[in-house]
Amino acid sequence: MSTAESRMNTVGLVLVSHSRDLAMATETLIRQVTGSEVRMAIAAGAGDEGADLGTDAMQIIAAIESLDDPMGTLVLMDMGSALLSTETALGLLSEPVRARVLMSSGPFVEGAMAAAMAASGGAALSEVRQEAENGLRMKQQQLAPDNATAKENPQIPADSPEHQLSLYLADPAGLHLRPAAALAKLALARSTPSFIAAAKHPDNRVSASSLTAILGLDLRQGDEIYLQTSGPDADAFLDRAAACLQEDLHPPAKMPVPVENEATKHSQGAAPGFAQGPLIIHDELLTTVPRSYCDDCAEALHTFLEAVAEVRRQLSDHPILEAQNVLLSDPALLKKTTSLIQNEHLDAASAWAQSISQAASQIDALSDPILRARSADLRDLGNRVLQALGVTADLQPWQGPPAILLVNELLPSVALRFDPEQVLGVIDRHGSANSHAAILLRGSGIPYVINANPVIFANTQYVAMDGKTGELWPDPDARILETLHDREQMHQDQNSAGSYGQITLSDGSTLELWANVASTAEAAAARRLGATGIGLLRTEFFFLDQQTLPDEESQCQFLRQVMAPMQGLPIVVRALDAGADKPLTFMALGTEANPALGRRGLRALLAYPDIFALQLRAMLRAGRDHDLRIMLPMVTNPEELRSARMILEQAHQQLEAAGLAHRWPVPLGIMAEVPAVALCMKQFNGLSDFVSIGSNDLTQYTLASDRSNALLQTLGNAAHPAVLELCRKMVQDSHAPVSICGEAAGDPQIAPFLVDCGIRSLSMAPLRLSNVYKRVSGT
Repeated sequence: MSTAESRMNTVGLVLVSHSRDLAMATETLIRQVTGSEVRMAIAAGAGDEGADLGTDAMQIIAAIESLDDPMGTLVLMDMGSALLSTETALGLLSEPVRARVLMSSGPFVEGAMAAAMAASGGAALSEVRQEAENGLRMKQQQLAPDNATAKENPQIPADSPEHQLSLYLADPAGLHLRPAAALAKLALARSTPSFIAAAKHPDNRVSASSLTAILGLDLRQGDEIYLQTSGPDADAFLDRAAACLQEDLHPPAKMPVPVENEATKHSQGAAPGFAQGPLIIHDELLTTVPRSYCDDCAEALHTFLEAVAEVRRQLSDHPILEAQNVLLSDPALLKKTTSLIQNEHLDAASAWAQSISQAASQIDALSDPILRARSADLRDLGNRVLQALGVTADLQPWQGPPAILLVNELLPSVALRFDPEQVLGVIDRHGSANSHAAILLRGSGIPYVINANPVIFANTQYVAMDGKTGELWPDPDARILETLHDREQMHQDQNSAGSYGQITLSDGSTLELWANVASTAEAAAARRLGATGIGLLRTEFFFLDQQTLPDEESQCQFLRQVMAPMQGLPIVVRALDAGADKPLTFMALGTEANPALGRRGLRALLAYPDIFALQLRAMLRAGRDHDLRIMLPMVTNPEELRSARMILEQAHQQLEAAGLAHRWPVPLGIMAEVPAVALCMKQFNGLSDFVSIGSNDLTQYTLASDRSNALLQTLGNAAHPAVLELCRKMVQDSHAPVSICGEAAGDPQIAPFLVDCGIRSLSMAPLRLSNVYKRVSGT
């Protein structure tokens, strides 16, 4: 907010603009003429310090309130959603303040200058508004030879655009999300209305500033479209709009035929396995929100706008989600939600859910499958805002017949719920081989291909996939299916029941193979394949869907279910590893510039000792009949381990005082993920009962390489000499046994290097046991 020096007894001016630079330049221009005679305030831009294009109702409220005076306040707006934001702001003001505010339909720069001149002369609010709305009069008079000419050439009304451009869509995906979003942003940046229509339905033109309306036209490759607008910059706008749409000014001679297997051009395998089956475009449904009403509409609007602002901040750093940010500024969506709150008295969540649901349903009805897939972006955006409103997500696993799912950036909380009997495989438009979703799918034995091109699947009904190589076969023929059947049979043979838990090495020592699990199904697979024990029971995925902290009993039941298949074998349970890429709503860790180096793992647990103690009690109770060990994530200093051991001792005492059966004593160990631990391992001797190397984080911290960034994968992995040297040093310096539970342990190419470092316990996804066993044993 920028407020100039005040002078009472004059009308105040609020400049509302999508661009903070534009608003400040307008204020500077006015000051050069009026000096400090006029009271002005700026409400411009969105995001931090108004750096992004957009308008914010909360800024407008603050600007109006800063100028409130009996003389009144005039608000001048530059275009499009600025009007909606201002109307919303007025609805949130108290009645006395709102009564002293008028909105101007005058031109932004000329109107602001004319209004400032009138205000500086002491004109009343109504007179100032009239001068603002006459702001173009001088320019119009200079450009018209005489009044008669002006009458003969009246200004073309908004419903009769004087400029039109016809073009043909060349994109194979038609008018899909990204070009539509670019067009909407371009239209929102103008004060003159712009329209788009299909030549086949010219009367059904829609506002080019509404992304949902544009997508609703169901425009495909080869369709002729009309772009219409008015104003002195019309030609420039149409040229830029055509560029956004990647136009072809001539009808295509022939629709291109997709190159066979184009989908595999950039796709990658992220979880091995073969699958074939019907292809389903599966995106999470909008969270179910019971219809409820509000007592205070102004408060409900305020709550909604704050949630929208929060989501806009979340999306600002993600270029992939830029289209969602445009959707979040869609005037149709915002106006619909505002209307439901003000006119039907729905609360913020109910109004927003209804608006999103209706918009998504309209896109679901389109005939083009690629455009239909865009409804997922709407529903995902809907869920983001609902979560900001405090509504618990109700994500449902796939309930249909067995199928291969095409998804848009699979979340770990969703992957955790996939049943291998229902979900035969997953093809992701985005994703990362090192993501937690990929880790979970590997553990469940569900093939997973990432970075696939969704356009190739526009008309695909059946697909075959290889989750190891990333190969995809849309609508494969009988020959391909027969070849894949042979590969699939070989894969199944490798993962049939066996005894892959121990290997006698050439030096006479024993190498133990353990399992990483997060579910009962993975634990059962580990038992079937003969794992020595559970080397890592991940507890954080149980919490990812939760908006509130699960109670002790719920946590205890979850752990008992996962532990049950491994009765009689050692089980290492990792304490909640929250923070960074696994944020939890009930642990407010704050916004951090670099979450991966912030409060996560044990650091977060020690910041919330009550949450930590509750989970420790659940662990001790669930493990009463098991060989339980507890592991601490993201340890850096010995003092952290001492603090954690004190909380564990207190948890034991609390259970003992309550007369609740539990396991005691239990070994307490650390995950070695931070290079500082590897370099100072001797300081942990006598404090830690065991050490487990977390190769995923140790690698990214050692190489300064974000493991989720596919562009940095070439920098190296856990087989990098620097990482292996740290592993070797820990084995040499530690008095306690050292194992490894990161993804590297399950890589047949890397596992032998880890064994050479002296590590004699490798923990991995259950379905990787046989491959590692065969590689290391040479069988």
